[in-house]
Parts: sequence; C-alpha cells; structure tokens
Amino acid sequence: MRREYIDSMKGKGFGAFISACEDLKNCKYVLVESKITALLKTVADNKQLYAIFGTVLNGFDYKGVFNECVVGNGFKLPTEPKTAIALVFRILIDIDSRKMPLPNFLEAYFYSESVNESYARFALELLAPFLSYCRMYFVKTEATAPSVMEQNGMAQAYDDVNNKFREELRVDALACLSELIDMGDKTMSGVEGAEYAACLNGLIRSIKKNNFDDMISAFLGVKYAVAYFFKSNADARELIKKLEYDIRHLTD
Repeated sequence: MRREYIDSMKGKGFGAFISACEDLKNCKYVLVESKITALLKTVADNKQLYAIFGTVLNGFDYKGVFNECVVGNGFKLPTEPKTAIALVFRILIDIDSRKMPLPNFLEAYFYSESVNESYARFALELLAPFLSYCRMYFVKTEATAPSVMEQNGMAQAYDDVNNKFREELRVDALACLSELIDMGDKTMSGVEGAEYAACLNGLIRSIKKNNFDDMISAFLGVKYAVAYFFKSNADARELIKKLEYDIRHLTD
C-alpha cells in the first residue's frame, strides 16, 4: 500500500502535476487557459493527489484569505505554504470555471502596460511560489507516506470533495438552464416556445436523475436550440459556455 502510494505520487500524480505547473508558469498568455485546465486535470486524474488537495482546502476561508491578500492595487501571497497552496489552487479553479475571468484578475491586481507583462507578474508572484510550496509540501507528504488508516481518510476526503464539487456543478447547471428558459419565455410563444422549453426541461430531468448518457445528448440538443434561437445574444452564449463546463465535468 505504501509503495503504491509513493509510486502514484511520483508517476502520473506528482510528476504530471509539477510538469503542468512548470508549463503554466512559463507559457505565453494566449495559452494560459488551456494550461490551467491541463493542470487541474492532473489533480482530478489522480485520486491521492486530489484527496491531498481536498484536505488542504478543507475548512479554508477562501474569501477571507483572498481579501487579506489584496494590498492597494496589488496582491500579496500568504507566506504560510498550506494557505498559499489552497489560495492559488482556488484562484486557478475560479479562472478555469470563468467565475473570475483571467483578464479581469490580471487587470485588477497585476496591471501592466501589456497583458503579457501582467501575466509575467502573475507567474512570478503567484505561480512560482505556488510551485515551490507544492514541491515542499508534497515532498513532506511523501516522506511521511500515510498509513492504511490515513489513506482511508484521504479516500474519504476525496469522495467528500468530489461530491461537493459535483453538487456545485449541478446547482450551477440548473441555474443556467433556468435563465435560458426565462429568456425563451420572454421572446417565444406557441409551438416554438413549447419545443424550446421541452428541450431544456429534458436536460433538467437528466441532471436531477444523474443520468450521464441522457445528459450528454440532451445538452447537445440544448446547445443547438440556443444557437438557433439566440445566435446573436452574448448572454445566451455565455450561459452555454458555463453550462458546457458543468456538463463536461459532471459526465467525466
């Protein structure tokens, strides 16, 4: 059990995560969003690593720590490694989910004359310390590889965090669909409105039932319907982007 844990951390888990951190820290601005997604995927794909991040995030006051780090027009990372890891990881999650768009975050706290310079500051002041702290934290974790009881606890932490994340995705997806239905009610009527509502309600039912196969096919129908009826509506396009993120992660 101990050997399997360490091998997992060195191989597909820890090694892939560190490589993804390096890629993100050194990449060009135009590639940032795809690199963040790739980094988060290395965590999602490794149960032990995901459980460790779940433990780091457990009880973490994200909003409180974030606000403490805002200093004037800048952003100062906490010096306590575990807190810094939790904060940067949550920031990356919010950027990936578009809850906090990267351009807005950079403009607010890492402003420079060019977006590339802003990102260079972000990489130097947040990503570089994050990578260093992760190296130290996970080396320490490896040196004190967990017992069977600890691993069981980490597995439970993985399940708890995963279930919470999935519930947040479901709530967000249903909220997006509710807004899309309201948009339809305001602009459509008769057979056209009924068909549009039936399409969206089909996806709502599949989400509530956790029917992943139906969820995928229903989402494709919704995406087509929204593109057909609201192709020039920026709000509708943004809702579909958020909905696609939710469905993609719900059906992983």
